[in-house]
Amino acid sequence: MKNFPKKEKLNSKIKIDNLFRSKNTFTYNKIKVHWIINSSVENQSETLISVPKKIIPLSTKRNKIKRLIRESYRLNKNILQLDNQGINISFMFLSSEIPEYNSLEGKIKVILHRLNDKL
Repeated sequence: MKNFPKKEKLNSKIKIDNLFRSKNTFTYNKIKVHWIINSSVENQSETLISVPKKIIPLSTKRNKIKRLIRESYRLNKNILQLDNQGINISFMFLSSEIPEYNSLEGKIKVILHRLNDKL
């Protein structure tokens, strides 16, 4: 099902700290990805999307980029094949230009394929 409910959004301070402390990270085309296997009982994948204020100062542009990343992840999250395990993922956008949706979706697909290979 192609939805992005609230339970798939990473908002726990403890989980976010664990995610950024983990050494599982890579950068693909100005998108930095942190990931860690979720050890919770629910086996739920949770996602965090961030665009730094230093790179994109205007909030409307930051929010647009976050919406684009969220939408491309929502439509392509079925690429991740998780066998009864959850994963916490962080997407951090590091470019100063607002991307086109099609190019961003291609980048997210490649990132999800890479994550799938690492799992």
